[in-house]
Amino acid sequence: MKKVLILCTGNSCRSILAEALINAKLEGVEAQSSGVKASGRVNPNAKRLLEEQGLWKERYHSKTIESVIDEPFDLIVTVCDHAKENCPLFPYPTPTLHVGFEDPDGKPFEAFQKSLQEIASRLLPKIQEALQEKNHITQTDKGVHISFQASQKKADILRMVESCQTGACACMSQETKEKIQTMEVKGEDGSVELTLQGDVSKEEIQEALQRSKHL
Repeated sequence: MKKVLILCTGNSCRSILAEALINAKLEGVEAQSSGVKASGRVNPNAKRLLEEQGLWKERYHSKTIESVIDEPFDLIVTVCDHAKENCPLFPYPTPTLHVGFEDPDGKPFEAFQKSLQEIASRLLPKIQEALQEKNHITQTDKGVHISFQASQKKADILRMVESCQTGACACMSQETKEKIQTMEVKGEDGSVELTLQGDVSKEEIQEALQRSKHL
């Protein structure tokens, strides 16, 4: 199950609508929402709309970022510019996605219907695409080469490599570590590559990446 966090400012309209839609429409994805400055209440029009669509669940409520910040997520999505600019640093390196929507708060019910339609048509496909991205791992005659997914930051790869080189990581066995002669990171955010030279297999590295706390 992939876990997605939807961030907004007040966590009363857009993020609640997105949370409900994701949970109802995207198989294998579990969504939560929170606000960088949570209002503590769900907008009545947002709740009414979700109830009319059969999407409302009593667990949906406006909550602070502090209540979820220690949870590991596969993707963090901001749906307003304020949330994007003020998104806190999470303890787990997590890919982020920004898709902004106009705030329907204080507007007629029709504005909430429009927001729900836009979230369904614009946000859901982007979340599916982001979660389907895979690191491309190939076996070479000198070791293993990895092309990381576009959302992966170079700084996270460098931290992972440093952790492995200093022996601090627990993602791979000591036997695998001893097989690796060199680890070289190239590229920038959106196009990061890692080359491992040594008698190491693609399968060993795939398992290590799945256990890594840096990705």
